[in-house]
Amino acid sequence: MKQILMGNEAIALALMHSNVQMVSGYPGTPSSEIITNYQKLISKHGLDAYAQWATNEKVGFEVAYAGAIVGKRACATMKQVGLNVASDALMSAAYIGNRGAMLLISADDPGFYSSQTEQDSRSFAKFAKIPVFDPATPQEAYDMTKLAIELSEKFQTIVMLRPVMRVCHAREICEVSDEHTFEGREGDFLREPSRWAAVPRAGRYVQGLEQLERIEELKRYNYELFIEPKLKELKGCKTLCLTSGTGDGYTKECLRETGIKADVLKLDMPYPLPKNELEELFKKYEQVVVFEESYPCIEEQLSSEKLRGKMTKDVHAIDEFTKEKVLQTFINIGLWDKENSYKGTHYDKELPVRPPNLCPGCPHRDVYYAIKKTFREKSSIFPSDIGCYTLGLNQRAIDLVLCMGGSIGAASGFGIADPKKTVIATIGDSTFLHSGVAPLINAVYQKHKFILVIMDNSITAMTGRQTTPERAAPEIVDIKRIVEGCGAKCFEYTYQPNIKDTVAFMKGLKKELESANGPIVAVMREFCVLDKERSREFLPNTKAVVNQDKCIACNECITKYNCPAFRYNAEGKVEIDPFLCIGCSACIDGLCPTDAFELA
Repeated sequence: MKQILMGNEAIALALMHSNVQMVSGYPGTPSSEIITNYQKLISKHGLDAYAQWATNEKVGFEVAYAGAIVGKRACATMKQVGLNVASDALMSAAYIGNRGAMLLISADDPGFYSSQTEQDSRSFAKFAKIPVFDPATPQEAYDMTKLAIELSEKFQTIVMLRPVMRVCHAREICEVSDEHTFEGREGDFLREPSRWAAVPRAGRYVQGLEQLERIEELKRYNYELFIEPKLKELKGCKTLCLTSGTGDGYTKECLRETGIKADVLKLDMPYPLPKNELEELFKKYEQVVVFEESYPCIEEQLSSEKLRGKMTKDVHAIDEFTKEKVLQTFINIGLWDKENSYKGTHYDKELPVRPPNLCPGCPHRDVYYAIKKTFREKSSIFPSDIGCYTLGLNQRAIDLVLCMGGSIGAASGFGIADPKKTVIATIGDSTFLHSGVAPLINAVYQKHKFILVIMDNSITAMTGRQTTPERAAPEIVDIKRIVEGCGAKCFEYTYQPNIKDTVAFMKGLKKELESANGPIVAVMREFCVLDKERSREFLPNTKAVVNQDKCIACNECITKYNCPAFRYNAEGKVEIDPFLCIGCSACIDGLCPTDAFELA
């Protein structure tokens, strides 16, 4: 049957059609909708399956992997930077293997659209010595998910599926199974310490040898099942294009529109590759160019003087594919005349680029504003973390963004390296539970002196408002008690849309730090304005206007508070866009030095 599916929806459907019973992971764009849609499917069909968010990617992987050990079909989902967090468990599990299927989905983000790195998970799969599938479309995401699960069970190895953002969030008419009867399995743990608990040298050495043998078998499988059937479609042109994932569509589109003659061989499983067979194929061509996104994973596995790609600087080294980048490669290798290359139309009046911004009415804005009113830039350092509060950059309230939980470890380091400055770190509740507890414990017992502000809106806001452990079980998981359990002095503030109160609380923290003998922590009890259920409790729905007679265009509200509802009018003064204002009323008292903000 045919369905219009987003890539992540197609993956979730394929998991159900493959009888996957355990799915665990951590939300991260562009992967987040996979678990969300799988949860909907198992609820709709009443299936005996587990699908839950874990506190971080490592935990999510370990939960799913345990299911694969006892014979169930399992899957762990994350984005590419989350794979860094899960890598410790992954590297070990890649040696051990599994009984039931174990699918690892790592969604990549070429072009840095929502990530701090552009890293290529295919190269991580090569590093871990596990096979990886690289879908180019939602249809392939569906097909390859099912195929990867079968392959994982056949070879008792973890298999990676690596969709990129343009696959995860694209939509396509997909051909999927008409009817499917979900067949779950009973878990049956077989005690085998020599495998599951293999010790270094003796046990792991043997597993390492088995892993190498398995890779050679997978190379043969890759050639016989995926590559060899495609060879009959090659037309015998002088140039061969090796493609993978989204690079395939851009390459074929460019060839079709320009009329350039070249053969295309799409590699569905870019690792492990049958090196000898492919290099024998290269003898028929004058040149072989590799189109892959975004690292030279394919190119690094092959060796030929005819090979052209990222390593020879003929293909772009960074950013996602576009048709223009493919055409530039054809210019570089002499298949297209530069004079005929595509030229974009330049408009005389380009629209200004709008930077990402916190939502109107977001409590994070008030907290950052209070921090900046309390602590001077020249004598302070503001490390922050990964989440929507990172947009406090627009208020000049953030100096460093490193990785999940990195704000706390960095705060310790800044306090040691530059003790003359006050360090105020910010982190979200989900991020704190993800990887902030360990560095806080480190700071407590080593007596590192700084302020940590935990912005607790009880939701994972930036990736789609997924449920956090605290939201799911508030009577059991409470961040303030966790902080106190770490040994830190903890203060609590329940947000109200009143800037004076928030500034006063922040000044109190500053005074507490003066006599502190280690880190002090503030848990800011907030809400997300997109979380309608909770935001109604706090928002008075009181619109504001700017008294034009009082406004002196000092820019305090525009440059330091930075609410999207504020704008300049024709007279150069500030006014409020009624369509963007959500009625939080936070600006009315304590923001404007001339009290120009008034009730509408």
